[in-house]
Order: sequence, then structure tokens, then C-alpha cells
Amino acid sequence: MKASQLGKRWLACLAGLVLLMAGGCATPVGVTSLGRNDAYDQIDRSALNSSDYTTATAAVLHRHNLEALQAKSSARCLIQLHQIAVNDSRRDTLFALSELSFLLGKEDRTIKVSGRVLKPENFFAASAVYAYLFLLGRGEEAPPDAYDRRYRLACDFYNRSLGIIIALREGKSGSGDHEWLLPVGSIVIRRGTGSDFDLPLRENETYVSADRFQIHGLSVRNRNAGLGSPIVIVSPKTVDTTVSKSSSATVFLRIEGTLADMEAGKLRGKVELFSAFVRDHVDVDGTRVPLEQDLTTQIAYTLNNPAYWQIEKLLFRLGKAPIAPGIYPVQPYQAGKIPVLFVHGTMSSPVWWAEMWNTLMGDPKLREKYQFWFYLYDSAKPVGQSAVHLRDSIESLVKTLDPEGKDPMLRQMVVIGHSQGGLLTKLTATHTGEALVQAVTGKLLADLKLSPGEEKMVRQLTVFEPLPEVKRVIFISTPHRGSYQAGDFVRKLARRFLDLPKQALETTSEMLKLVKKVSPDAKLASTSLDTMATDNSAILALAEIPVSPSIKAHSIIAVKGDAIPPAGGDGVVKYTSAHIAGVESELIVRSGHSCQGTPVAIEEVRRILLKHVGEVESGRVSSSQPAP
Repeated sequence: MKASQLGKRWLACLAGLVLLMAGGCATPVGVTSLGRNDAYDQIDRSALNSSDYTTATAAVLHRHNLEALQAKSSARCLIQLHQIAVNDSRRDTLFALSELSFLLGKEDRTIKVSGRVLKPENFFAASAVYAYLFLLGRGEEAPPDAYDRRYRLACDFYNRSLGIIIALREGKSGSGDHEWLLPVGSIVIRRGTGSDFDLPLRENETYVSADRFQIHGLSVRNRNAGLGSPIVIVSPKTVDTTVSKSSSATVFLRIEGTLADMEAGKLRGKVELFSAFVRDHVDVDGTRVPLEQDLTTQIAYTLNNPAYWQIEKLLFRLGKAPIAPGIYPVQPYQAGKIPVLFVHGTMSSPVWWAEMWNTLMGDPKLREKYQFWFYLYDSAKPVGQSAVHLRDSIESLVKTLDPEGKDPMLRQMVVIGHSQGGLLTKLTATHTGEALVQAVTGKLLADLKLSPGEEKMVRQLTVFEPLPEVKRVIFISTPHRGSYQAGDFVRKLARRFLDLPKQALETTSEMLKLVKKVSPDAKLASTSLDTMATDNSAILALAEIPVSPSIKAHSIIAVKGDAIPPAGGDGVVKYTSAHIAGVESELIVRSGHSCQGTPVAIEEVRRILLKHVGEVESGRVSSSQPAP
């Protein structure tokens, strides 16, 4: 064989061998197919969801040849990277420092390095500081924008670190300056001089981190994204009550200084507290920074107390409870916000509004424009007595909050009543004249020949005018013509077991004697169940009295199953009882009697509230026609 031919064969064999080796061996650099979504395990990996760091931090460690030191001693690596960062203007080093500090805190152990004993909270404090400087600190590089993956991660490092520190310190409120030891240097923390709360914060109040808790019993956890650690501020119990007051807030740590200041012990921080109901952002060097807020945890934390769930039975059965009847605002009063007042039903309490309140608070527009109040009352008393107390409570609170009448929004109130609460609600929005007196006695007041004192009492309990503060009412499952469940047997049984308050008994007794004197055959309700009987002449008369033309009204009526109105009901109230003419809208909800927590009913209330604030702000009157 010629040499030239032998050479060609040799080259062909060599090429084939190369191709064979290339097809059977992995390349030094390449990809591995993991399936459609598995690659995100690498892309999304961070100290928040694993024991490893992001590729962004890996790039910083690689740049400075620190991978080996990180693997050997992550604490020493952190300190060395800090020294590099002091003279390196690149902002991504700050992100890496925050993430590595967070990982060290997660290890949950005490570490001794460079002669310093560092606990987990020292590393979490460092993570918060580095994250703040990455997001908001001054430097040659511009801060990251919202599309940067590191932006949201840094927010979470900051927020969670603050939350963990609050939890570790059991949230005790302190005064004066405090020094936090950091892996490098320290930071002096001082308490902010101002706050958005309606009451001064006291030393015995407790800050509880909202991040500590899982929520149950509520469908939605309202969490607004931003910077800061959401907390619940818990006031101590008093001698007059077995329950404590709480409020939702956000802790914001403002950093003043640089990395060099940190090492020199000159770094300063200021802890600021902001009410979640009052403030949704903070300004940092001209930058508007949203505040992280958790509005649901306060609700669930407060209602975790069994005492709140016993109120309804104690008030209905005994006429007394750990909390006195009245209106309870659940947020600091703010001028310019319209009150929404919830009025519960029979043998109930404000706790049953929790689902609706929590969901409505999740709407930014409603949270901006409204403030939410709850009315608590003894639902065993006759409806007239409770209505008087509700009306007095509204006028008293409005006068207390705005004695000079400078806040017009307090006089654009929306009252929402469920079941018996709807009857009380109607008596804030109706001109009854003497219709109720006539319904019970068959006579006008002038014909009853009462003494001045007797006539005053009768007028107080039976003659109602629309309250000037109320501009819209919503009836939910309201027995305008009584409840077929309030039959003779139930009412007689209730009278045997109910222990009404002394004042209520005295008022009822005086009215009973008075009615018997002027009309021996008249029947007067001695309890709320008597009032809601389907043959009660007063409630039937009230059903025919329209809501004042100056007040808008809406009905939400529950009907179980597939019944088509006017047939059907909710198991307690029939449709024919809940339906009244003259309302601006009427919505049928497929539910049992307690429909106020259903998504359909809540969405309808949201629609009505948005409509109301729109009409208030535009100064116009709705052109929609009342439902027939």
C-alpha cells in the first residue's frame, strides 16, 4: 500500500475516533436537561428557601476568590468580604453580605470569630443593615430597580431579619439608645421620636412579630408588600376588662451611615413605628418606600382570645360581658375617612364580622377611604331599647371625635346590620313618626293622656328620626317582618332563662305597665325575640315605613337551596320578611342565615362602599331607581 493511501486511512481512523470520543464524553462546559421546570430550583435558590446562596452571591464570592473560605468558615468569609466592600463601590457586594449574614443567622448557633461571640440575632441584624444599604444606601452605583431579582430578595432579608429580632427579643418596648453587636463593628439604635398611633406607646406594651403566626379561620391573609416588619402591638389588660387591646403596625429601621461607620462603631439606626391603618409608606432621602403590612394577623391574634367568643352568650343570657356595650373603632381615628359601622344580630357579637372586615381591608381603595367600627349590644333586650343605645352611641362617638364638626366624612356614615342588627340599623335611617305607637296602642300620643315623664319615655323608645351622621344603610338577612323561628314556645323559653340587665328590666316593666294602662289589649315586647315575632304589630308597622329619602338603602337576602323568591328563606328569615320596597339594590345570596361571611355578600358590600365613596367625592346623588 502506498504511503499516501496509508496516510489517508490513518487520518480517517483518527477523525472517527475523535467523533466517537466526542459523542460519548461530557463537555467541560455545557447544560444538563432537567425537564421543563426543574431549572428554576437553581435559578430561584436563595437563603430564604434553602441552606445555600443565590447565583448573584456566588458571582461576588467567585470574583474575590472566596469560595474556599466560604466553604471552610462562612463567618470569616463574611468579615473578609466586608473589608473588601468598604473599598469596593459595587452595590452587589452589599447584597452578598446580606444573604451570607442571613444564612449564618439561620444556622441558629453561637459563633466565635475574631474574638467576638456572635449570636443569631447579631447576624440577622447585619443582614437587615446590609440589605438596607443595598436597597437605599448612597453610592456610586444606582440602587436596584424592581425588576432585579435581588431587589425583592433584599426586601425579604431586611423584613424577615427585623421580624426575627423582634421575636427573639420578645418584642418588649424600650426607651433610649441600644447597641446591636454586628459581625463587624456595631450599630446604635435609637427609638424614633414620633409615631402614628392614637395613644402614646407605653413601656408595658408588647410588640409581637406578625411573622411568628399562621392564620386559621380567615380565608385571606392580607399582606401588603414593602419594607419593614409587620407587628401586633398588644396593650396590657386592665382591671376593668379581661381582654387586651391590640393594633397593627410596621417596624421600620432607618440606617444612617456607611460600612466604614459600621466598623468604627459610628453607624446609627432609628426604629420607627407606623400604624398599618394610618401610613402605607415612608420617605427615605426623597424616595417613597412602601411599608410591608400584615392586616390580618392582628384580627386573628385578637380573636384568639376565648373571651371574645363568649361575649355573645354572656350578653344575651346575662346582659353583661367583659366588654361593655358600645361602638368600638378598630383603628385610630383619622379625619377624612368615612366610618363603616357593623351591627351584629341576635345572640351574636362583632367577631362574626371578621371575615368581611378582613376581606374589605384587603382592598387598598377601601382602606384609604374608610375606617371600620363595630357595635356591641345586648341582643336580648327589646329592639327599641337597643336602637336607642345604638343611636346615642353614634352621636356620642362622633361628638367626641369631632367636637367642632370639622370632619364632614364622619357624617357620611355607612351602617351595615345583620339580622336583628338590620332592624337597629333601619331605626337610624327612618322617620317613624307615631306609627309604632299607633301600631301597638291604636292611638296617637295626644290621645293616650300621658304625663310629661311618661310621654318622654314613650317618645324615646318609639319615635325615631334619621340620624344626620348616617347616609347609607345595608340590610343583611334582616327580619323586617319578623322571624318564623321566634315562635311562642321559643319566646316563652327565652323569658325563663334570660337575665336582662336591671335597667333594661326596669324600662321594659315601666313600658308594659304603661301600655296596659292605656291599651289593655295591646302586646308589648319584653325581649328582642318578642319584637321579632311575625305577629308583632310594631315590627310589621316598621316594615312598611320607608328609609328616609336622604339615605340610600340596600338589601342582601339569603335564600337556601334553589328556591325562587318570593318563595324560600335562609332557615331563620323568609324572603318575604327580608324584602322591603324602596331599596337601591337587592341581592339574593344562596346561603343560610349567617351569610355575612360569604364571598358573594362581601363582594356586594365592597361594590356598595366603592359606589358610596364615589358619590361622596363627586358630590352627586345616585340616579339609580329604588328596587320595587
